[in-house]
Amino acid sequence: MGARTLRVHLAPQQLLAVVCRGGRPLDASTVRVAIDNPTGHWQPAVDALRAWLARAGQTGAGLPLELSLAGRWCQMLVAPWSDALLTEAGATRFLQTQLAALYGDAARGWSVAADDAPYGLPRLVCGIDATLLADLRAATGARCHAIEPAISVVLRTLMASRPQALAVVEAGRLTLAALTGDRITAIASQPCGAAWHGELVQAWQRWTLRTPELTLLAAPLTADIAVVDLSGANLRLARTAGADVLPPPFRLADSPFGTVQAPGAAEEAA
Repeated sequence: MGARTLRVHLAPQQLLAVVCRGGRPLDASTVRVAIDNPTGHWQPAVDALRAWLARAGQTGAGLPLELSLAGRWCQMLVAPWSDALLTEAGATRFLQTQLAALYGDAARGWSVAADDAPYGLPRLVCGIDATLLADLRAATGARCHAIEPAISVVLRTLMASRPQALAVVEAGRLTLAALTGDRITAIASQPCGAAWHGELVQAWQRWTLRTPELTLLAAPLTADIAVVDLSGANLRLARTAGADVLPPPFRLADSPFGTVQAPGAAEEAA
């Protein structure tokens, strides 16, 4: 059956939590906590997480914790191979330089991590504010054994269905990723509105046109693009209803954080 864990997703205006067994969400165990955070800064969200974890009788109390973060706080890119990656110090400097080229000099102070792609291949890189990461570790304590971007959790839970690409929808943000096997080999993020269903196709077409190696993914008859909605706007939307909304090659996939089943059910305020 597998061990039970508590999987939590932290975003500027919401916290999602679900109890998993063997990596699969248990039915009717999802909780959504609304966070009053109009500016979107990470501090109110971390405070809400700390308060929720300290609450007596909360979902998954005492279970090992896996924490995923909204894309707003996890800046990502695919970096080219460099021999600098062969040493820890050299890798940190090289990856921070790559992030700074895209996100500005503030990235030189971020905590960075990369995937374990084989020698000579590009690496998926994630940068996160070092103070945010330290506060998250302090808030979650020893029970937390993973802090990672939401798209990493989405990828891991969808691998059995073998999509060729992913689209992760968050409030105000759309992240697109192309896959080779179980690895992300291209990634891009952009703003999106609440009516993201109408923006998805054009966003994908623009990205694939700018990136010639993604041409195959623009063909509806050959591509398979899994879409996961973490925006909070459609938590109660049944998968079958969503499938009617998305045109090929897109398909609405199950959220790794389960579903809040009915209005008011398992929904709290921070």
